[in-house]
This record gives sequence, structure tokens and C-alpha cells, in this order.
Amino acid sequence: MKYAVMTTWKHTTPIDWDDMKATITGLPVGTRIQWFEINEHNHGSFGTYASQEVYEDFKATIAAYRKEQIGSREIEMTMEAVGPIHVDVEN
Repeated sequence: MKYAVMTTWKHTTPIDWDDMKATITGLPVGTRIQWFEINEHNHGSFGTYASQEVYEDFKATIAAYRKEQIGSREIEMTMEAVGPIHVDVEN
């Protein structure tokens, strides 16, 4: 079963989307990360993993990445929700 992680982030300065894209590397096979704009200083993130096991195996890497980003980009995570995907509608 696919597994999802959704977070929201607050930035002290306006978001530089081009710079943020360049920092995503080394994702597990079958992983999809999407970032969306809430407003000029806030963004949301939705990550889909092939399974909970894949997410759990990658969790330490995510934590290290977040720690580095929080320090270097002056951002803070304002919300995190994690769980299995039960419904997936696509056209």
C-alpha cells in the first residue's frame, strides 16, 4: 500500500522555487514529491512512497534533509501528517 507524508512550511523570506527544486536528490524508486504554493511565504509538500517500509527506510534521510533546510533556508515546519493512502483517484 502506498504511503503519504504531507507537511506545511513557513519561510521568513519569499520562496525561491528554482533553488528549492535543485535540492531534491536520492529519492527511493517509486517516490513522488510535490511542493505547492500556499502564499509567498508558505508552501505545502506532499510525498508519496511505494510503501510504509520504503518511507521508514528513508525517514532518517528525510530528517537530516529537513534539519539542513531549516537552518540554511530559515524555514519552519508548521504541520506534518503521515499515513497509508486508501483512495487514489486519477484521470
